[in-house]
Amino acid sequence: MFRRFYSSVIKAPVIISNNAWDKIRDIIKKSHNKHGFLFYASSGGCNGFNYNLELIDEDIHNEIKDLKIKPNKIFDSEYNKVYIDPKSEIFLIGTKIDYIKEDYSKNIFESKFIFIPDKDLATSCGCGVSFNPK
Repeated sequence: MFRRFYSSVIKAPVIISNNAWDKIRDIIKKSHNKHGFLFYASSGGCNGFNYNLELIDEDIHNEIKDLKIKPNKIFDSEYNKVYIDPKSEIFLIGTKIDYIKEDYSKNIFESKFIFIPDKDLATSCGCGVSFNPK
């Protein structure tokens, strides 16, 4: 007898921390003619794929709006958007984007975005930019 199991767990495509939204908002405000960020995975790195968070300008924003397959959008406000590349979405589900500030007392020597994969869906290496889907 075969049984089929269905998961009732629904994962958010991507989770963005308050610290990351604050930094995204700050970057967009200081950048002229920028319309958000594109979050995508590219091949490479020490673990198979790399996380990429790219600031997009008006031309790329308009291309995204014209796509037949619309990317998922995560809004903080009307002007602060993170688009998830449709081709990469399957690899990025459950990833958390955070932003850490340098704090020498905690041995954090640079401010940067960090990407934390859902441990049920991917593994990452020590660099924090490379990951491998399970």
